[in-house]
Amino acid sequence: MSAPRLVIAPPHDPVHGPTKSTPLPDLGWTLLGWVGLVFLALGLLDLGLGWFPTHFGNPEWEFGTVGRTLDSLPITVLGLALVLGAAVARGTAWAVRAVALLALLLAAILVVGLLVYALDLPLAFRTVTNPVARLGLKRAVLKALVQGTLYPTVLAAVAIRGIRTTLRARPRLS
Repeated sequence: MSAPRLVIAPPHDPVHGPTKSTPLPDLGWTLLGWVGLVFLALGLLDLGLGWFPTHFGNPEWEFGTVGRTLDSLPITVLGLALVLGAAVARGTAWAVRAVALLALLLAAILVVGLLVYALDLPLAFRTVTNPVARLGLKRAVLKALVQGTLYPTVLAAVAIRGIRTTLRARPRLS
């Protein structure tokens, strides 16, 4: 003889089958916004720690720091996108503007960083003579150029779109 089992079945509608839970889009966007804030904070912390202590004028530090910055952007940009999406969906204009301005600032910093990186390239190519290391350097430069072009472009587009959204929909967004 076995012990009796207690089975709790989901609510059931005899005509339509199992009932679904009530959708809560506001709660969903709030949760995505909070996750985005965590990603954004962690990403910005990672970026900030990569730049301090600064050693401007040291080409190796500049080259490495800009490359590391570009490599660590996905978490920051994902956080930015989640916060922006949540703010737009919930109609929070001040948050949309804040994220848009942060995206614009980040895009400008990346453009300056890419210029510093580009100024260090001649020295890097003069210094590296080993063919294997030179191939690695070429790959790193290509990757940095692609990232350095795409990230600022996307961030600027997101910023412009976010600012336009709040200007166009002032009565709806507060």
